[in-house]
Amino acid sequence: MDIFSDNITINDLDVAIQFFNESRSGFLKLFNNSPVCMSMTTTTLGKRSYRRVNQKFLEKFGYTEEEIIGKTSVEVGILDEAESLRVRTLIEENGRLQNDYVKCIAKDGSIVHTVSSIETMEMNGETYLVSFFIDVTKIMEQQSIIQQHARQLEAVNKELEAFSYSVSHDLRAPLRAINGYTQILEEEYKSVLDEYGQKALQVVQTNAKKMGNLIDDLLTFARLGKKSLSKSMIDMQQLVNEVIVELRTANPFNAEIKLGTLQSVKGDYALMKQVMLNLISNAIKYSSKKEHPVVEIYSETTDDHIRYVVKDNGAGFDMKYAAKLFGVFQRLHSNDEFEGTGVGLANVQRIINKHGGSIQANAELEKGAIFTFLLPVNL
Repeated sequence: MDIFSDNITINDLDVAIQFFNESRSGFLKLFNNSPVCMSMTTTTLGKRSYRRVNQKFLEKFGYTEEEIIGKTSVEVGILDEAESLRVRTLIEENGRLQNDYVKCIAKDGSIVHTVSSIETMEMNGETYLVSFFIDVTKIMEQQSIIQQHARQLEAVNKELEAFSYSVSHDLRAPLRAINGYTQILEEEYKSVLDEYGQKALQVVQTNAKKMGNLIDDLLTFARLGKKSLSKSMIDMQQLVNEVIVELRTANPFNAEIKLGTLQSVKGDYALMKQVMLNLISNAIKYSSKKEHPVVEIYSETTDDHIRYVVKDNGAGFDMKYAAKLFGVFQRLHSNDEFEGTGVGLANVQRIINKHGGSIQANAELEKGAIFTFLLPVNL
């Protein structure tokens, strides 16, 4: 049969009727056996009353066919008036409803969250709205739980930051007193102290200095959670050169610095400087006991990230402890080997995360460590 021809024969009509009946039969079979909720409502009488619902629909909403057929969704109680009006308005405006959220109500009063599509269909001279409902209640409940946990985690983090800040701030007063009195002892009473007394005084001063460094790192860690990013385009080549000069001025070192090309990136200048200061100073420190210490610094660009690398040939560490590396107060070397507070790398990770990046470390004992962090090209 040529569907574009005006010369339709009786035989053609018979074929068309047979095709329609087979299609109608196939549609109704699909309708009844569909794994999603389906309903057919008629608009012929001016209201959207149910003419047919499938078994999945009855199971989901808890009704029988007798309780539904011939009634509207509002009369049954599946939609409240406001939701019914909203759905009707969308259909009138767009001619259909496509993957829209619709809040339904089951017979027992429970809310059924659905994603629904409604299409218009002509059958036997009547216009029907065929509705498809996918129940997303469990997904929305899980999403709600995740959001609740996220809010709780955020509250806990804020409390920890406040606690860390408060503790660090309150520790400064007694530390100032310790430093003040040890300075008095050293200046005015050193001559009357025996060798043991002078050694004990030195131990107190050394540990007071360590405590001061720890407090500074803790305060930095607490402030990082509150600090907003002040982004600008950063010349990383210039930034790293500044860091190396500052480190060499503060504490001369004999490590060879191999500085490769460093790609510029958009970010917070002060925070990125802190990242490089920590990673490079660590590389210098942990390679300092090697005969020929070498620190390499360079970057590589991928399609959507810039990869920065700080590599040394120093003490390294056992990779089975790598998970502890970026935790607060986690150290893989004792203070007798290398001084440190165990907060620096936690700060580095926090800064990188705030920039939408990630950091990782690879190492081998006595063969050095490689710290790699990725930053998005378009921050």
